[in-house]
This record gives sequence, C-alpha cells and structure tokens, in this order.
Amino acid sequence: MRATINGKRVTDREGLHALLREKLNLPADCGANLDAVYDLLTEPGKDRIITVKHEDLLRERLGDYAERLLRMLDDAAKSGHVRVIRK
Repeated sequence: MRATINGKRVTDREGLHALLREKLNLPADCGANLDAVYDLLTEPGKDRIITVKHEDLLRERLGDYAERLLRMLDDAAKSGHVRVIRK
C-alpha cells in the first residue's frame, strides 16, 4: 500500500491523526497517538510505502509533535514493513 502524508493538509494533531487513519487505512478505533500508529504500521503482512511531503509545514504547524511523527516513521521503517520517502 502507498500513502502520502502532505503537510499542506495538516493544521493540528487531530487533523494529522484523521489523515493517518484515512491514508494508511487504519481502523477507526486506532488511538490518536503515535504509539498506536506505530503498532499498526509494523504489523507483519501489511507493508506500506509512505511519502512525506512538506515536512517544513508539518514542523511549523505541529512543532515537536512533527519531530516525534518523523522519528516514529523512521523507527517503523526499521521493522522492514514500512518504507518512508521524504520529499
């Protein structure tokens, strides 16, 4: 599965988690926290390619939470089930 996280579409944490649920086909009851997203991303058999666009806007709008998101994606990539492309 391929998904894009576009910083132009994110204005706050709630919007980020709504976007993650939509783009990554996460269940509606997925907790609105990065630990829950990580757990779902690293499940075997559900490989994903995630493109992150406009990181500068993510950082501007979400501050430290954007950094935590990007670190979580990098950590998830180490599982072998996620590939992260930054543009």
